[in-house]
Amino acid sequence: MTSSKSEPGAPAVSGSAGEILSPPRVLRLLWIVLGLLVAGEAVHELFNIGGSSALLDEWLPDAVVVAAAAICLARAAREPRGRLAWLAFGVGLVCWSAGSVLWSVRFAGNPNPPYPTVSDALWLLWYPFTGLGVALLIRLHVTRFELHRWIDGVAVMLIVLAGGFALVLESVVEHTGQGDFATIVDFSYPVLDMILVGAILGVFALMAWRPGKVWLWLGCGCVVMAAADAVFAVQEARGIASGNGYTFLWTAGAAMIAYAAWVPPAPVRRAPAELVGWRAIALPLAVQVLAVCVQVYLLAAGLEVSIADRLVTIAVLLIASLQIVVSRPRADRRE
Repeated sequence: MTSSKSEPGAPAVSGSAGEILSPPRVLRLLWIVLGLLVAGEAVHELFNIGGSSALLDEWLPDAVVVAAAAICLARAAREPRGRLAWLAFGVGLVCWSAGSVLWSVRFAGNPNPPYPTVSDALWLLWYPFTGLGVALLIRLHVTRFELHRWIDGVAVMLIVLAGGFALVLESVVEHTGQGDFATIVDFSYPVLDMILVGAILGVFALMAWRPGKVWLWLGCGCVVMAAADAVFAVQEARGIASGNGYTFLWTAGAAMIAYAAWVPPAPVRRAPAELVGWRAIALPLAVQVLAVCVQVYLLAAGLEVSIADRLVTIAVLLIASLQIVVSRPRADRRE
């Protein structure tokens, strides 16, 4: 006899298998077109096919991001489930596309554009709206709080923060020679990216590392865009930012987020995901190893270890230790 109640330890995921998302047929053709445009942009940038062209360098990627924003807004307008979340994602992409179009109109072909500009303000607005969309999706898909999974999420976020601090922010600190406001903007991109990516990975932990295709596409889109931001931040700090060779990553990330909006929701999983053996300690051990690697890197590179880095490392170690205690395997009390 099968019980209708969910097993303890299973991630509580809302939704039902009967709620099937039905994208319009025109989207199938649109996905093919967007995929070809992103691939064409990548080939153009990586192999310099087509030479320098405002159409390929500016307006093609702008068109893809505008289309991605429209797709997210269409998802919010068509389907009631998750409407507010995808509305937030859509508004965030509208801000991003507005910044890109404004940049293309004002500074396309300018070898020495000013920094920062109004476009940077619009691009930075993408983060709060996207963060709001992530929060709303969490409320939709995760309906029960479980302490050990929450601590998994916090630990993963700290992994991203600690790694990003050592690899990106240290380089920005070393080479930045800009004014105070430009330096703040330069720091904002990688810091906000690390928080956003860490939060999404934390959601994976909350969902027992079985997030479904929606979260996977959303996470991949944000990671790809964060990678481009990290390269740009380091180059801008060194005064050599050009966007050559990686601008297509922003375009591809926006397309992935739009694709996630129309992915059918995963069926409800009620099977328990027990934390036993190596699975119970793999994450905290990874955090501990990463903390050690950060310190070894800083020592080997001869960099002065800042107070901020010490605090991040201490936080990682404390969270990892707590995670080991909370998520250790336990016997079933009902036995």
